[in-house]
Amino acid sequence: MTMFYTARHAAPRAHRSAAQRTGAGVLAATALGLGASTMTATSAAAQGGPEAPAPATSQTASTGGAQSAGNSVAPSGSTSLSDHVRVGDTGSVVKQIQDKVGVSADGVFGSLTEQAVKSRQAKNGLSADGIVGPETGSALGLTGGGSSSTGGAQSADGGTAETAQASASAPASDSSIVNTARSLTGTPYVYGGTTTAGFDCSGFVQYVYDKAGKDIPRTTQQQQAAATPVSNPQPGDIVFFGNPAYHNGIYAGDGKIIDAGNSESPVQERDIWTDDVTYGRF
Repeated sequence: MTMFYTARHAAPRAHRSAAQRTGAGVLAATALGLGASTMTATSAAAQGGPEAPAPATSQTASTGGAQSAGNSVAPSGSTSLSDHVRVGDTGSVVKQIQDKVGVSADGVFGSLTEQAVKSRQAKNGLSADGIVGPETGSALGLTGGGSSSTGGAQSADGGTAETAQASASAPASDSSIVNTARSLTGTPYVYGGTTTAGFDCSGFVQYVYDKAGKDIPRTTQQQQAAATPVSNPQPGDIVFFGNPAYHNGIYAGDGKIIDAGNSESPVQERDIWTDDVTYGRF
């Protein structure tokens, strides 16, 4: 079963002097060798349908002063990466990263790879977001070029590369959905319930989305089939447990879910307790 994780971004690092930033940017770009890497995105039909290749999107290095989350600021005039290596990516660059952080080098950036990267980032005083950008690549001592792509490969380290991706860049989180879901915490669980008198899991999700002006199907499996699978979940997306799904809820960010669990617990916000999850977006 596939699973996806959210790459958690810490607050931007404090600005350094121009000389320091320029030196870090040049060193990082040289170390990673990713400036000319091609990042391709593939998509597959929801619910295990036949894979339908999506047009490849070439994303190459750019110049300017854009912020790289968790990996410093790329100074104007230096080479920066338009994409970073993160959970769900595959390829030779991922293998290099895995060799450096000491996990099985299967070429698929999964959960254990992410945790190992975070640990190395913390040891080097970097923002521990689990994403390998220029600064992290320099700290890891990456020396070769290579390429990475987002796709549906199975990872040996406990993670799974995405079987589908809604878009190259995820939209901003839908705070209205999360806020509505949080406002309903404490509502009792009622099997088949679709109102504030009581919800079951999919009835709760449908109700929250309806309040946000989104018409979605009624049952968990219908919602899973209709949603666009995503590997980079944002708050407001739907978390599906199992495939076919047997439970779902609203993704609240930071590995948490808001859901109507069972007859013994009301609607609540809690940690996602299993790796057997996928994410969908409407």
